[in-house]
Amino acid sequence: MRNEGTPPDEGGDDKNIFAKELAPPPSIWLRKGTWLGIVFVGMVGVFIWLQTGDNRALEAMSPSQREALFTETRDEFRLLCLPDGGGSRWPKKCARHAAFLVRFSECDDTCRREVAPFLPQPTR
Repeated sequence: MRNEGTPPDEGGDDKNIFAKELAPPPSIWLRKGTWLGIVFVGMVGVFIWLQTGDNRALEAMSPSQREALFTETRDEFRLLCLPDGGGSRWPKKCARHAAFLVRFSECDDTCRREVAPFLPQPTR
């Protein structure tokens, strides 16, 4: 591919390559920034979707399955974590159980009072 012709202001023909106005290509940073922005927004979306996975799974359960899971988890929590049970031998496991139990609508005020000491406390 050869580029023949002279610019029009130097006596060249209007049909040669120099006569056409070409738009400057977009900056490489603009193109990279656009893709990085799209990837970032996608990652945030996936993160949020993954964080709500347990709630979606609980909502998809039938009422009888949900009740059975709640009862089993609450009984295990009481056995392992409450003072007359295992005490604080498993603080991480008790915290996970407590966080899971409060996601159930079946967890009433009594349930929330039982699990409250094991939930992570907000820090400044």
